[in-house]
Formats: sequence, structure tokens, C-alpha cells
Amino acid sequence: MAKRLDHPYAPTRRAWRKVKGRASAEAIVGGILGSLRAPAALVLGRPDETGRLRVAGRTGPIPRHVRAAVGAALQPAGGWHPWPDKLPSARFGNAAPVDFMRVEPALVVELAVDAAVDVVRGRPLWRHPARLIRVRHDLRAADLKPF
Repeated sequence: MAKRLDHPYAPTRRAWRKVKGRASAEAIVGGILGSLRAPAALVLGRPDETGRLRVAGRTGPIPRHVRAAVGAALQPAGGWHPWPDKLPSARFGNAAPVDFMRVEPALVVELAVDAAVDVVRGRPLWRHPARLIRVRHDLRAADLKPF
């Protein structure tokens, strides 16, 4: 909560503001929602202590003017991929498993993430959708440290 220093507490007025803490983080794109040419949202991963890529969250909707540029940097998964064909619904707040398209886990993106993290089966997971800031062409997936 935040308020001006020179304002006293006023119980009947809405003079205080709720300020949500956000942080910056990098993640590997392991899948997408929508089409490869213009992905609507990204499924994000982070390596665990053993180096295995684990689902860590997703982005909210990607702005339409950015979708084509992000899609151009992605490649469909060829062969083995560390994630299943469908993701458990708990990762996305849905009632049914989530269909998504797996992509080569090579692209690193910078995100604005909420400070709230849940631990699911011993692994951290961003509680709320992340906001895409930019593609990090200067980083490789191997550069990311465990979550």
C-alpha cells in the first residue's frame, strides 16, 4: 500500500493505492498458444537443478504488433521435447488439460513477472501470467541458471 506522506489515514476515502511488486526475469520459450506465425501467448520454462527444462509459467496475451516478430524467432519442436503434448490444467487455471504447440526450447525472453511464486510438486511456478518485455537474442538457453 502507498499513500502521500502528508496525508493522514482517511477510513472513508480511497486515498491509498495498492502497488503490486513486479520483477524482471528471463525464461526459455518451450511452447506457444495460438499459431507459430503469430503466437497469442508463450509457455515458459526454466531449468531445474539437474538442467531439465521445467514449465515455469506463461505469458498473458502478446500484443498483436509483436506476435509476428516473436513467431519468426521460433522453430517447431523437432523430435524429442521435455514436455508432454498437453499440460495439466493447474498450470493455467483451466478445468481441462491445455493443448499447446511445443517449440524448440532455444529462444530466451525477458519478462515482467509477479513476485508471487507457487511451489508445485517441489518446483517453483509463477502464479500469474508474465508480461513479455523483449526477446533476448544475446542469451542462449544454456545461459539460464536454475529457478
